[in-house]
Amino acid sequence: MNTRPPIPEEQQLQALANGLPAFYRLIENYTGGPIKSDFRQFATVDKGDLARYLRRHQALAAKHVMAEADALTLHDHPVLLKEGDKWLVCWIDHGTKKNEAFFGDLSEAAANFIMAYW
Repeated sequence: MNTRPPIPEEQQLQALANGLPAFYRLIENYTGGPIKSDFRQFATVDKGDLARYLRRHQALAAKHVMAEADALTLHDHPVLLKEGDKWLVCWIDHGTKKNEAFFGDLSEAAANFIMAYW
């Protein structure tokens, strides 16, 4: 059980905007060791908070977009793709897109991609 005060929200958002590995490192730096429980217990921000942060930092949102050809080589993995004038967050399963969700806003799509495990 974490007895420290919550990690400051700005630090959480900065880390999440760089992907889950950065969030894991933040938690480990904050707690002084490896994560021994569900990493989500350390988050006090949600997808809406992250989307608002990414709107202010569009380059961070854009860095999560993959080329479809690269995405289709993955298995059992969430991806963020550009499809026409929309953004697609889906799960790749043996080269097949599953659970497709389309977004008109890159920041909202990126937040949903980053927090796909929430």
